[in-house]
Amino acid sequence: MITKFTLARHLGAGLVAGALLSLVACDREQPSAGIAAETDVEKVQAADFTAPFVPSDKRQLLFIGQDRKSIDSYVDSGFFPAPGGVTAYIVPIYELRNPDKYFGGMGLDNDLQPTERAADWGGGPANAWKLATDFPGSALAIGLDINESFREGGLAGIAAGDFDAEIDKLADFIRLVESPVFLRIGYEFDGVWNQGYEKANEYVAAWQHIVTRIRAGGTGDKGPENVAFIWQGSASPADDAIEGKYEADISIWYPGDEYVDWIGLSWFLLIDESGIHSDIPKEEMATQRELADQILEFSRAKQKPVFVAEAAPQGYDLKQEFNANINVMIDGPPAQGKIAVAGADIWQQWFAPFFEYIDQNQDVIRAVAYINCNWDEQPMWGAPYNNGFWGDTRVETNAVITDLWLQEIRNTRWAHAQSLQKNLMH
Repeated sequence: MITKFTLARHLGAGLVAGALLSLVACDREQPSAGIAAETDVEKVQAADFTAPFVPSDKRQLLFIGQDRKSIDSYVDSGFFPAPGGVTAYIVPIYELRNPDKYFGGMGLDNDLQPTERAADWGGGPANAWKLATDFPGSALAIGLDINESFREGGLAGIAAGDFDAEIDKLADFIRLVESPVFLRIGYEFDGVWNQGYEKANEYVAAWQHIVTRIRAGGTGDKGPENVAFIWQGSASPADDAIEGKYEADISIWYPGDEYVDWIGLSWFLLIDESGIHSDIPKEEMATQRELADQILEFSRAKQKPVFVAEAAPQGYDLKQEFNANINVMIDGPPAQGKIAVAGADIWQQWFAPFFEYIDQNQDVIRAVAYINCNWDEQPMWGAPYNNGFWGDTRVETNAVITDLWLQEIRNTRWAHAQSLQKNLMH
């Protein structure tokens, strides 16, 4: 049907709370020649960023997500260093105090006591508190879902203060986490699959209220100092294919410079792949690259760092080495059209262009989150593929891709857990 689902888009060693993020250079490979030159006048200089937790020297945080099983598979393989960040999802904001809904995957009860119970809506186990405490040397990215498929009129209710107790609990949670927290509020604001976000004014009002309430401190005397607020677009050709149009003005969803610290985007397709619409020639449909460019152009204008907050080679199975159709909005009936693709070719088709794009825009892209997941085994994403075919994107399952991934992340520009320490830039 479509590439994403309205229920839960993705579910999912010591920094001090409120401390600032810094990166220590290590003697590894030098940055690639593809990195943009310092003299490029269209690029943003690192010193221009006032956002929290921006890595120094144009370095980039590497996050791994999106559920606990996927993260453990990556780390427990023994191939890779502990990631600079890990990803969790809290779904939705309306259930953060509801024990019958696993406290939305927060992992704390209403007395702020840990609960071992993980939430799982079919997209893998999620317990944000346990993830944060088990990876104390990594930053924590949280996807906070506020879409109205969970609660009719929910956005207006948030802005009116109906869910202040839930927001206060979230503020307390963030304060208790002993690492930087990247809070992605209402992620993929332009995704047609997110019910209610089409009411841009209500989305903005809800976003602003959440930020204001968290900054006010929850049940504490002041707001948490270890949080950055991320405004994330979908940058999705599938969205354009579903709607039959290119969203030229994303600013209608923008909460304002004073509320947004970082700007985010998602990336799942081949770099020059676009969607399919019966009334629009394919060459006129926006590609993954063009939609990412739109986000980056907006970010440079606002002088905000960019977080590629969700990324994976959709449609590929790295372990079994094949590619298949994603869905009819992209290439055809999901999981059909299967073609054998060797690991080296998968790398050249998706990974190499993706990392080249990151290199070329390193001035503004300062964090990347890779989704290291066997999507096909999860009920939300597996057969009968009502949400499209995603595949298996675990880099540790293919020896060739493991080696190429290691070559990439050994570049000194990537920040892992062991290269984080407190009190540097912002």
